[in-house]
Amino acid sequence: MFKKILVSNRGEIALRVLTSLQDHDIRSVVTASDPDLNSAVTRRADEVLHLPGQQALKTYLNIELIIEKAVDLGVDAIHPGYGFLSENHLFAQAAEDAGIAFIGPSAQQMLSYGDKLRARAIANKTDTPIIKGTDEEFSPEELKEAAMEIGFPLLIKASAGGGGRGIRYVSKIEELEQQIEMAKSEAKLAFNDDRIYLEKFIANGRHIEVQIMGTGDGTIYHFGERDCTMQRKNQKLIEESPAPISRQKAKEFYESAINLTSETNYKNAGTVEFLYDPKTEEHYFLEVNARIQVEHPVTEMVTNEDLIWRQLQVAAGEDLDIDQKRIRIKGHAIEARIYAEDPYQNFIPSPGKISRIQHPIGAGVRVDSAIEDGSIVTPFYDSMISKLIVQAQTRDAAIRKMSSTLDKYLVSGVHTTIPYIRKLINSSNFKDNKYHTKYLDTYETHIPKRIIEMARVIAAFTSRGIHTGEEDKEVDQISKWRTSAWPKY
Repeated sequence: MFKKILVSNRGEIALRVLTSLQDHDIRSVVTASDPDLNSAVTRRADEVLHLPGQQALKTYLNIELIIEKAVDLGVDAIHPGYGFLSENHLFAQAAEDAGIAFIGPSAQQMLSYGDKLRARAIANKTDTPIIKGTDEEFSPEELKEAAMEIGFPLLIKASAGGGGRGIRYVSKIEELEQQIEMAKSEAKLAFNDDRIYLEKFIANGRHIEVQIMGTGDGTIYHFGERDCTMQRKNQKLIEESPAPISRQKAKEFYESAINLTSETNYKNAGTVEFLYDPKTEEHYFLEVNARIQVEHPVTEMVTNEDLIWRQLQVAAGEDLDIDQKRIRIKGHAIEARIYAEDPYQNFIPSPGKISRIQHPIGAGVRVDSAIEDGSIVTPFYDSMISKLIVQAQTRDAAIRKMSSTLDKYLVSGVHTTIPYIRKLINSSNFKDNKYHTKYLDTYETHIPKRIIEMARVIAAFTSRGIHTGEEDKEVDQISKWRTSAWPKY
C-alpha cells in the first residue's frame, strides 16, 4: 500500500479522501490555492501543497505545477477526487511519467470513455443499447441531414462534454443551425474541443447509473445502482440508491455496465450512466464517468463499503477480497446537494462568509462538507457547500428522514438551496416517482408567488448571521414558519 498520497482537490471531496487515508494510517498531502490555505481540509492533512493564486486554471488545473511539487514532496500516488483534473488523461499520463501512481483509470481508458463518440463506439462493439444518434463527426450540412433522419426533438452534445455542459435541446429544424453554432462555441470554450454529435431526445426519461470497480484484468464488480433523475439543467440535485425500479430491471443495468467496461479491462472506480424510458422499459447507454462520483456516499450508505479505500487497493495492486454475491444493498439512501445559491433569484451564486453553520446529526445521517463557521464561499469554484445523506429502511422512511433533517440544517451568511430541496423532497411527484430528467427545468414556474416572497423574507433573516438572545427566538419562529409552509406546495 502507498505510504504518502497527494489529494489533488479541495472542499468536501478532499476531506472525504483524507478520512480514508487517516483510517488506514497513510500520510496525506493536499493541494490548496490561496483562498483555501486556512481551511478545514488543510488543517486535516499532514502536509499542504500550496498552489499560488485563486483562479482554477492557475491552481487546481495547473498540471505542470502539481506534478512538479508532487515529485518534490515524494508522494507515491495522486487521488484526483472528482471535477478539476480527475478525468484529464494528460494529468494521469503526467503522473505515470513522473513515477507516481494515479488513483483512477489509465490515461488511455480516460481517452476512450471521456470522448462521447469513442464511448458510443465501445457501446456498439459490446452490443450495449445506445440512443439513436450520430456516431462520428459530421459537417454542419451532414448534421442537418442526420437530424432529419433522427427526428425532433433532439439533443446536441459536446463529444468532450461533462458535468451537464455542452448540451443543447432542439425542438425543430429551424433551430438546428443556430444551436449547432452555439453548442460548438460552448464546447470550445469549456473543453477546448468543438466536436459535437446528435442524439434523439427521449421525453420522460430517467437517469440511472451503476457504480463499478474494475481490477484491470477484465473483472468488474458493481455496487448497485443510483437514480439521479432529479436534475436542474443537467446538474444533479437529488440522488438515491437503490433506484425505484424493479430488481429484474436493475440486473439488466448491471449486465450492461459490466459488459461495456470489461471490454477495455477497466481499472478503478467508474460510473456507467444510462437513460431509462419507463414507457418502453428500455435503457440506453449515456456515458462512463471515469472517476469517483459526487453521489458515491449514497452507495456507501446502502452497501457499507468504503469506495475510496477500494480505489486505493486497486491502484496499489492489492486483492480486493470481494465476493459479488456478498455485496448487498440494505435499506434506502438519499443524497441532497446543498448549494450556496438563491433558488428564488434564478439560482444565482451566493458567495460570502458563512457566519454560522449547524450540520444535522443523528442515526442514519451523514454530512460531507468542508464548510464551518467563518468559511468563505468564493466565486472562484463550485458553489456546492455540502452533501446531506440519509438512510432508512424504506424509500418512504428515507424521504421523511431527509425532510426532518433538512429542517435542522442551519446556514447563515449566504443563501442556500435548502428550502428548495425541502420542497422537492416533500412534493407528491417526487414521492410517487412522477418526474423525469427535464422536470425541474420548468418546475420553478409552479411555485406560488407568496411562497417565493416568504423565502426571500426568510433569506433576509437567516443571512444576518444571528447567534444569541432575542434574535435566536426570531430564527426559531422563522424555522417553524418555513417547516409548516413549504411541504404543502
